[in-house]
Parts: sequence; C-alpha cells; structure tokens
Amino acid sequence: MRKLLLMLVLATTAFSQPARVRPIAPNANGAEMAVKQAMDAVAQQKKIVERDLEVLTHLRSADVAMTDPMQPENAMQKAWEEVDKAKSLNPEFTVMQGIIKMQRELESARHSAMTADFGRLRAILREQALGPASRVIGRHALRLQEETLAWLRVQELISAHVRSLAEITGESLRATTTPE
Repeated sequence: MRKLLLMLVLATTAFSQPARVRPIAPNANGAEMAVKQAMDAVAQQKKIVERDLEVLTHLRSADVAMTDPMQPENAMQKAWEEVDKAKSLNPEFTVMQGIIKMQRELESARHSAMTADFGRLRAILREQALGPASRVIGRHALRLQEETLAWLRVQELISAHVRSLAEITGESLRATTTPE
C-alpha cells in the first residue's frame, strides 16, 4: 500500500510541474533572417531606383540641350550624347522604347541641324522618353513607400512582442524572488 501511495504522489508531482518554455532563439533567428533578406531586397531596389534617376537626369539634360537653337549642331550633339548615356544604362522596356524613338528622331534631325524643329524634338522627348521615365520612378517610389509603411507595422508588432516578453519575464522573476 505504501508503494502505491508513494507512486501516486510521485506521479502527481511529476505531472503538476509547469511545462517547460521553449527557448526564444529559433523565432528570433527566423526574424533576423527575414530582416536580412528584406535588407538585401531593398539594396537591389535602391540600385534600380538610382539607375532610373540617372536615366531621368540624362533625359532632362538632353531636353535642356535642345533649348539652344542658336547653335543647332552643338545642341543636337549634346542631346544625342545625353540620350545615348541614358540608353547605355539599360532602363525599363517602356523607357528604352522612347529612348530609341528619340535617337531615331535625333539622327534624322542631325542630317539637317539648321532646319531641325527643336520644339517637335523636345515634345517627342518629353512624351516618349521623359514621361515613361517619370512614371517608372513614381511607381518605384510608391513601392518603396508601401514597403516603409509595412516595416513600420512590423516594428509596432515587434515592440508589442518585446513588451509582452518583458512583462512575462518580470512576472517570472518577481515570482522567484517573492517569499511566500
């Protein structure tokens, strides 16, 4: 009978102990990996945005170059160089189409630079190349803004999680140091 009673007491105490808490490290490591991957993705996106901004800068320089019809050969040459630099950066497809169209128009106008219609050339540049380049940059900026807002939500969730961990830890430590 004593053996049965002893086994019953041991079994009761074994099952009444609180369950062990799993270590936090696997969850924190997973979050750390996710943050590192997100940082790599943002670095790639930053390179794309910088390239698109450089393309837009060259196209704007070409537009400015064509505002000087007093020296048409120089204006054409400068515009050609700027459009060619923009093309060498390999922009997105729609921007590249506009750049190629602009190069063809500039090539045609270079044959007779004195009679070139700079107003028409600038209109083509703005409509076919500058417009799409601006829209591409706007699209990338919106995507980055959405990413920023998403990370702000993630930071709020992380701070709430850390706060709850700190509360649980504090309660646990108070329970171990408080005499009963």
